[in-house]
Amino acid sequence: MKKIYLIALIAGILPFGTAGAQETDIFGDSAEDILGEDIQNIPQSNAAKSTLSDFLARKIPAAAARNINKAEKVYCYTVEYKPQGYDGYTIDDLAVKGSCGELSSIGQKLIKDNLFQSSIIYSNSVSNCEIAPKVMLRYIYGLDHTDVLLSYPCPSLTFFHGSDTVILNATPGGSIIEQIVGAYSKLEEKFYSPALLGQMVANGQPQTQAQKEMIRLNAPTSAPLKKWGNDAPEKQQPQPAQPQKSGWNKLK
Repeated sequence: MKKIYLIALIAGILPFGTAGAQETDIFGDSAEDILGEDIQNIPQSNAAKSTLSDFLARKIPAAAARNINKAEKVYCYTVEYKPQGYDGYTIDDLAVKGSCGELSSIGQKLIKDNLFQSSIIYSNSVSNCEIAPKVMLRYIYGLDHTDVLLSYPCPSLTFFHGSDTVILNATPGGSIIEQIVGAYSKLEEKFYSPALLGQMVANGQPQTQAQKEMIRLNAPTSAPLKKWGNDAPEKQQPQPAQPQKSGWNKLK
């Protein structure tokens, strides 16, 4: 895979002071609580406050932001550029080195508070450095997902959703990203394909009694998206043509 260079920023990012962003120890003495916990202990009301700040939500496509704000699961992977001749597992065309687990509610809040709700870590200055892929966070909502790549050195966040890619310069928050990358990298374990292990049942049906109970407790109050028996299908609104993408590492 071609290496990515952070040479510019999306226009409109305001300069913020960096005091505090370089000094804060966001983990304290331990990172032991940042991995997954039992589903019953995870709050189901994360939507009460959006995970993304309005600032970030305006920078990425609405569908990408929705997946993060309404994520039902968040998984962590360690990644790197694909070595020559690599034929293993990939994510967003990067080589998967290992798994760093499922984020617990504590881990999700840590990312939210320090990366997604803190505009102080972003900069509109021009950088000229090579993005160094380290940790990929996958935010899953239903069958859709948004991936967030953490790079250090060359601190940055890259958002992947479909053919859309958005890169943000996070140089002022370099110390924070370094801590997060370091903590999750230490949790790396060998990656096994979820499909191979039968962990990805995409038919949307509960398989166990515990899953059925979870569905009962979290049943939506709104009407289902598909109303079986409707005589006429809903009219589809024409979508505007999308510009041709030349490559996710081409930042303009």
